[in-house]
Amino acid sequence: MTDQKSNRRKFRVKSIIDGSFLTREGLLKQLPFILYISLLFIIYIANSYFGEKTVFEIENTKKELIELRSEYITAKSRLMISTNLSQVTKKLRPIGIKPSHVPPQKIFVKRIDE
Repeated sequence: MTDQKSNRRKFRVKSIIDGSFLTREGLLKQLPFILYISLLFIIYIANSYFGEKTVFEIENTKKELIELRSEYITAKSRLMISTNLSQVTKKLRPIGIKPSHVPPQKIFVKRIDE
């Protein structure tokens, strides 16, 4: 019995190596299924490449977001410093504009009902 198993195994290996298993009639019946499995493999590979590409784009977007956030914080701090009253006064002093020491007055307008 072990002799038959070894013969079958040798026959299978030999038929795979020389390609004779492709000429059998049983293979032709299974051809649609083999093509279906091949299509699934191709879709699986394409999906994995698409996933890797998406992950790469997400990582690049995260890096860009961090960089833009730091630029935003820098610009915001510069704006806060430059709009400070003392900085505005320093910039306007050469032109001759001085800060007012008199507080602004409210103007009230009376409506005339028609």
